[in-house]
Amino acid sequence: MARTHRRPHNHDHSAARLVLFMIAVLATLAVLGWAGTSMYQRATQQKQLVTRMGAKGNFAALPDLELTLGGARSLDLKVTLELKPKADPRVADRYSRRIVDRLYDDIRQHEPDELLGPGSANLVKRSVARAVRSETGQDMVKDVLIERMIVK
Repeated sequence: MARTHRRPHNHDHSAARLVLFMIAVLATLAVLGWAGTSMYQRATQQKQLVTRMGAKGNFAALPDLELTLGGARSLDLKVTLELKPKADPRVADRYSRRIVDRLYDDIRQHEPDELLGPGSANLVKRSVARAVRSETGQDMVKDVLIERMIVK
């Protein structure tokens, strides 16, 4: 009678593979957990920074202006527009030349002495906001920041 040779089951290889698989899964979970914790900490730090310093603003700068007033007077003006949160600053940039022209027309209607007295900054701010609204067709200005205003 012929003997059949049976191969013994090698349970050691199956167990070793299972252990390696489990180690790989645990290592992957550990890396993902570390990455998630790191991202959460960065997001929390960013929120704390925004809380302390305020949100990043939405700004658009108009070109420097030198407007000729009546007589020998002129107005050297540099303003930045603080836009409302959903306003697109590219719109203000696209219309900047027209805004400047409109502003020039509006400022020339005032007497030079009006730009020297108290309230002159508010007068200029209202004029700039009105020019932006008129030329863009949008109420997009939250505030007008005067960086330089010199009446010569």
